[in-house]
Amino acid sequence: GAGGGLSAPGPGVGGAAPRPARAGLSIRARALLASLVLLAIPFVGYGYVREIERVLQAAQEQSVIATARAVATALHDRPRLLERRVDAEARDAAHPRGTTVAATQEIELIIRGLRRAGSRIWVIDQDRRLLVFEGSLRPDPRPAAERDLWDRIREAVLGPLFALLLERPREDFDDALPEEVLSGGRAVDNALTGVPATRWRETADKRAVILAAAHPIWNGPEVIGAVVVEESTNRVLSLRNRAFEQLLTTTLAVFVLGALVLFLFASRLARRLGRLRDEAEQAIDARGRVHRAFRAERDRDEIGDLSRSFATVLDRLAEYNDYLERMADRLSHELRTPIAVVSSSLDNLRSAPAGADAQVYVQRAEEGVRRLNAILTRMSEARRLAETLKGTERERFDLARVVSGCVAGYRTAFPQQRFELRLPAGPVELTGAPDLVAQLLDKLADNAREFSAPGEPIEIAVEVEWDWARLTVSNVGPGLPAAMAGQLFESMVSVRAATATERPRSEPHLGLGLFIVRLIAEFHGGRAAARNRPDGRGVTVEVAFPLDA
Repeated sequence: GAGGGLSAPGPGVGGAAPRPARAGLSIRARALLASLVLLAIPFVGYGYVREIERVLQAAQEQSVIATARAVATALHDRPRLLERRVDAEARDAAHPRGTTVAATQEIELIIRGLRRAGSRIWVIDQDRRLLVFEGSLRPDPRPAAERDLWDRIREAVLGPLFALLLERPREDFDDALPEEVLSGGRAVDNALTGVPATRWRETADKRAVILAAAHPIWNGPEVIGAVVVEESTNRVLSLRNRAFEQLLTTTLAVFVLGALVLFLFASRLARRLGRLRDEAEQAIDARGRVHRAFRAERDRDEIGDLSRSFATVLDRLAEYNDYLERMADRLSHELRTPIAVVSSSLDNLRSAPAGADAQVYVQRAEEGVRRLNAILTRMSEARRLAETLKGTERERFDLARVVSGCVAGYRTAFPQQRFELRLPAGPVELTGAPDLVAQLLDKLADNAREFSAPGEPIEIAVEVEWDWARLTVSNVGPGLPAAMAGQLFESMVSVRAATATERPRSEPHLGLGLFIVRLIAEFHGGRAAARNRPDGRGVTVEVAFPLDA
């Protein structure tokens, strides 16, 4: 409604209330949801830790096999070390028991040299009799290492979570050697037949898993016994748990820090967007008028660009509102004159006696009506032209020839006005409508005549520069107001009231001439511009057309 009643208020601007926005997630909530992607890291890390666990178990298996092989190699081809013990009643002069005890001690020395902590080794003969049993599956009791502050905090905060996710190895398992392992164990059976083997088994109380590797002891081509090395998997479980605890702790710390950073960043974005919304709402009043300047941000990011775009849009809206308000004033001014003529003529006709003067008043009333019709015709001329351009056929023509013919007609129609023409040496080929170009030049020539100082020529020129043909019309007279430089080619814009030379005129001036010039120039893919002459004595209007390839 800024045009003095010429347009109705639109929705949300002095009209119906805007619809309430649908409820949705805020930027902060969306940022926090996006940060939940980081929670996928522990699951990926858990799979990676389990893969490391399998690698460690395979390495432990190879280590146990190597230990069993080393002990068996030390006992190869030494049957004396595996002789049976004899009872006290069966002892003879050769003291076979002393020999057996010495052999057992030698085997124990070999085992102690090769045994690792947390493992046990036992040796059996071909009859599955246990000869030597050395070591323990339980680790040696050692004082607990002092934990630092970070470990204590992690245990206090994440201890329940670790207990829920991880299986803690237990050291209080039953490490007794079951009888079925000696009499029917698959690994022992394979070793006594000459094939090394491994076996994973649970303890009797189901609290630990035991890895056993059995290797045959050879005496030449004959198997005389077997060596079995056993270890629990608690050490591998402890390494796995420690790795996963460190991974989970680091991930949660990164998640909390990342979520905090995202929340702060989203909060800053929300504040900036809220400030941008408030600026836009406060810049325009309920009637759609821009009543305060929009303060654009200086940040060189997308929101800063959006803020500057809003500022530009509001500046254009303010110019358009000003244009609408001035258009109403101009229409009021142009319509008031013929209406006053018609009203005064009718009043004189009513008060004056019928006679010769009546014809004069009728002629004045007809002149007023004609001016009103002319105003209405000019107002619809631009709209009809815009619709006509959509169906206009294009053809190739010589711009220089069209301009030359038009100038010849101007010289005939306006002998009191001098026209100076400057054309290039050759033809200037364009694709478009020559009749429209002639209409464009008519508007420019009429505009120049209205503003031209008496006795000064109007200069019309066609020039070729690179891929453009430039048509210029220059006249000596008043210059362009600086405030109107960017609005001259809009509809219903005119500067005649402020700058035109004083001369009688009978036609209304609605500011549609240069608007039609712009429409025709854009139809041909060109552009129109107006500027003051370099000597400061007048105005030059230039229309640039793209040349045919």
